[in-house]
Amino acid sequence: MILFFKIERFLFFALSILLFTSCSSNSTDDLTDPIPATITYKANVKSIIDQSCAVSGCHNAATNTAGLTLETYGQVKDAVMNKNAIGRMENSSTPMPPTGNLPTTTISIVKKWREQGYID
Repeated sequence: MILFFKIERFLFFALSILLFTSCSSNSTDDLTDPIPATITYKANVKSIIDQSCAVSGCHNAATNTAGLTLETYGQVKDAVMNKNAIGRMENSSTPMPPTGNLPTTTISIVKKWREQGYID
């Protein structure tokens, strides 16, 4: 009977170690969607801007905060090219949007759009 409890305790201990060591990973690959090879305004950037910038009270036509509207391809392209839009997205002291910085992957999409020549 004592031998049975020793074996049971050993198995419990061994299975516990196996369980805790086999369920760890430092990979974050499965946490974010990969950035597409080609970034376009319509397929990738517009939805980011529409959900994060061109909303009521911010950079839509009705509010036009800081004299900046971000509702069209031309307006967004101009803001990235000439008005430091990416710098503001990355700024930690005065981030855009004001609720906090966008995820790094999201900002990377806008940067890649710029690098690829602002494809519509």
